[in-house]
Amino acid sequence: MKLRTIPMVGAMSIVSLGLIGVGAHATFTQNTTSAEAITAGTWGVTLSGSCVGGTTCPVDTSNNLFSLSPDGAKLTFTPYITTASTSSFSTGDQEVTATSTGNVQLTDPTWVVNATGGTDLANQAYVCATSTGIGVGGANLVLYNGLLSDFTGTTYALSGDVLSTTGTPSSTLGPTDNLVVDVYAGNETTPCGTNAAGTTATPGPSNEPAISGAAIGENIAINVELTYQD
Repeated sequence: MKLRTIPMVGAMSIVSLGLIGVGAHATFTQNTTSAEAITAGTWGVTLSGSCVGGTTCPVDTSNNLFSLSPDGAKLTFTPYITTASTSSFSTGDQEVTATSTGNVQLTDPTWVVNATGGTDLANQAYVCATSTGIGVGGANLVLYNGLLSDFTGTTYALSGDVLSTTGTPSSTLGPTDNLVVDVYAGNETTPCGTNAAGTTATPGPSNEPAISGAAIGENIAINVELTYQD
């Protein structure tokens, strides 16, 4: 099997999640004899972004939540811009959805999250990450709720999950996967509330410290990758 990686890159003036969507296809053939027809398949994943949960996410002057690069390979959410008086903030519930567009089953899809930018902000900001997972019937679970600096460089997946346009959707198989990220500081309402990883996400106040000192006005970039096997 081949490991595929879809990089997604975004930059924010506090934090803005950036995503790359890939629509390219790879073709494969089965081993055949001269009497058998060749079977070909395609793999593909489309990534999209949205603002969910009735929250407010940053938009530009044309009311665009995100922009696409000319080749359609990169989706970048509109930056969240802080001022000198900002100490408590939330980027809103920014959701990225991966949708299978091919007819090849993609196994073990894994979200990989990293951040670069202002050291003080990265060390003081918090992040709530949730997902309803693949398929149907999945609860909205907290993947992580804590310091952004401890969240970056980590991966989130359930072994055995399959991203696929074929087959009957179940708790481990379906055409989409999702990840919601809300970067925040201070007493802000997030999808996680005060709930820990592995529990059901229940929106509520975060009750975390506000940012201070050199963190105010710093920029940070969130990098997300989706890897899977076909």
